Amino acid sequence: MKSKGQRESKKHEDRLAKAIGGQRSAGSGAFWSRKGDVRSQDLLVEHKWTGKASVSVKAAVLEKIVREAIFDSRMPVLGFSLNNENYVLLTEDDFLELRQNIQECTCSQKTSDT
Repeated sequence: MKSKGQRESKKHEDRLAKAIGGQRSAGSGAFWSRKGDVRSQDLLVEHKWTGKASVSVKAAVLEKIVREAIFDSRMPVLGFSLNNENYVLLTEDDFLELRQNIQECTCSQKTSDT
């Protein structure tokens, strides 16, 4: 029987997979060919769930997901849930790239509207 933490983690992984158009990895990425908890065409997500009010992020976890994502040509994402709120953690380079893409898209929309 699965623990509450395992059930909650699966629920969040399923929700996230649906939201990004991806799939949950069997065994939470335990197989060498399918790393990460959730993967889409462009994202590799490691998801952490805790029923507590805080989460500890270790450098080894971040380094692992970055390494695995680069190997798969995907963007690494660490997702976690705290107090019924969902968050994602990105590298600064990926965050800045996303921000730039949004700004470029917004600027081109404004130009085409005029």
